Amino acid sequence: MNFRTLFIRPLRERELGLTTFLRRGAEIVIADHPSSDLFGLADRQIPVPSPPEAFRNGGMAEIEERVVAFARRFPLTAVTADFDYLLPLVGRLNDRLGLRGHTGASGTVCASKVRQRAALDAAGVPSPGWRPFTTRAELSAAARELGFPLVVKPGDRSNSAAVRYVAREAELDGAYAAAVEQSWTGEYLVEQYLDGPEVSVEAITFRGCTEVIAVTDKEIGQPPRFLKLGAEVPSRLPSDVLDGVREVAVAAVAALGVTDSPSHTELRITAEGPKVVEVNARVGGLFLAQMVQAATGVNLYDAWFDVVHGRPPRLAPTRSAVAVRRCVSDGAGEVAAVDVGTQPVEEAERHVLTRCHVKPGAVLKPAEDNFDVRAVHVAAAPTREEAVAAAERLVGTLGIRVRELQW
Repeated sequence: MNFRTLFIRPLRERELGLTTFLRRGAEIVIADHPSSDLFGLADRQIPVPSPPEAFRNGGMAEIEERVVAFARRFPLTAVTADFDYLLPLVGRLNDRLGLRGHTGASGTVCASKVRQRAALDAAGVPSPGWRPFTTRAELSAAARELGFPLVVKPGDRSNSAAVRYVAREAELDGAYAAAVEQSWTGEYLVEQYLDGPEVSVEAITFRGCTEVIAVTDKEIGQPPRFLKLGAEVPSRLPSDVLDGVREVAVAAVAALGVTDSPSHTELRITAEGPKVVEVNARVGGLFLAQMVQAATGVNLYDAWFDVVHGRPPRLAPTRSAVAVRRCVSDGAGEVAAVDVGTQPVEEAERHVLTRCHVKPGAVLKPAEDNFDVRAVHVAAAPTREEAVAAAERLVGTLGIRVRELQW
């Protein structure tokens, strides 16, 4: 069988998806603007307007029709995307082409935090109190009703863009301005702040049955922003708490109508039990797939390939290790140099990956969200102590030197 898979705007960070599908024998089709980093790696190309610009300017129908016209000549076996805002397009294409994965309905719900919240409430999934808003006055009214502290966010963005912790009325102006500036569709919501440790659940859903592969502990920066600083797989939560986390995550995925997809569900462990922050009905970012593979042996993209091609995914763990991620987000100014130190040879077996997202000459503003992560390191080892130590040593081998600028 010729597995011809469409990747819509793949990110270099998600190269494991491309390499996994290639290893499985897929012909790779990429739909993106021709200037994108990975466009030249495709076996076949579909040049389209920049998807983010098309989304903001109402041009997604044009991309959809270009893909459908291509598929009439070169039938596709699967359509994939790693951005939440692209999931409605993926769903519509699957509906029109008769493919597995997201439907138009599930893609639309999953791409909108407002629709997500409504669906979770309707299904009785534990979540914070929330309200949508459009105007500044509506935000004030919702804040008085819900009570401080709160979180204000756009309803259509990812990577914690413009997500703000608000402790008092006086901070609403700044949070409102950030949400309005960053939203692509004019959708906003305010919700009760969930106090407690944060985890994510990495899972695969096949024919409506969701299986949890891993639970990840998260280290999140201090409010008012929510920068991702670190992560560990597997979680160190007690087994009874983990059981509750898995149960809530599976219920959340079902509430959104997801039947065939990977998912990355973020939750906070509150005094009342686990509650859902949000569901990303795709593989988690910042190299979570590599972490899960290093810790369990399960390749989430391998499972995704099976799911979209109607095959039961292989999800049984083949190894037991601890994977640790460290994100570097500090430093602001003009990058003078990126210095790479010497890594001890004996560390190589624990080194999963190092990625630096900045180059000399780049100007770095103070980190606002997770789009501003400068570098990522992942290490894995048989014990947590060894994995943490290895990750910290990796951080020390990469130095980003900046010249301070006046902001």
